[in-house]
Amino acid sequence: MRLALVLTSLGSLVLFCVVQACSGEDTTPQAGGSSGEPPPGSSGSSGSSGSSGSSGSSGSSGSSGSSGSSGTSGSSGNNDAGNEGGAKSKMTFFVTSVPGGDGGNLGGITGADKKCQDLAAAVNAGDHTWHAYLSVGGANAANAKDRIGPGPWENQKGTVIATNVAALHAQGFNLKNADLFDEKGTAVPVNRHDILTGSKQDGTLMTPETTCTQWTVNGNANNNANRAYVGHTDSDTNGNQNDAWNAAHTVGCSTAQMLNANGEGRLYCFAID
Repeated sequence: MRLALVLTSLGSLVLFCVVQACSGEDTTPQAGGSSGEPPPGSSGSSGSSGSSGSSGSSGSSGSSGSSGSSGTSGSSGNNDAGNEGGAKSKMTFFVTSVPGGDGGNLGGITGADKKCQDLAAAVNAGDHTWHAYLSVGGANAANAKDRIGPGPWENQKGTVIATNVAALHAQGFNLKNADLFDEKGTAVPVNRHDILTGSKQDGTLMTPETTCTQWTVNGNANNNANRAYVGHTDSDTNGNQNDAWNAAHTVGCSTAQMLNANGEGRLYCFAID
């Protein structure tokens, strides 16, 4: 193969021609190599490997639910002495378990009533209005039978002691010792059988002088102006026909005198409603 350089000048135009002279051969240049086969193409550059996808972030775990608060327990019912359906307590009569005051000084008739009310309330029977069975003289004179309501009256054990005022004071009637209990259900001791009343068997005032000056005096004077009239809780068993549950004899107004006579100043209490 020869390579000739021909320079031709046409004015100012200069052309360079490259002529390849080949004897009997096609002068058309081949894209391939000398063997007539196309030259191998240069190997393409390998593509860059794709970047690996980022792994997804793991989901956050859900928070556990808070546990429900436990319900509050129901309140326990009150210990009411048999008051079902709103009914009042059944006990409507008792003998006080303690003295009504200091000897014959009960704080007047009002103080005696309060003693009955407080003792009843202590055993869940304060839903009644309570009065002491006492007669009183003076400016506010009153008979015991008129202060205790209409009846009937029921003791702590559930026994009806009397149906009404007339029955309670009927001729020959006497409360039974077996039915006379204090507000706690305890029988009255034999050596404390004197109960202050200031009353006759018919429930009226004995005399103004037998109420320890309207139940305001604790004194040692042994005279008619400073005495108390009492009944006996065991009058149906002692064989004395002159004794009654509400009328038996007089005693002095001091605590010492009452103790010496087998008493201590206890009271009968009646619910008036």
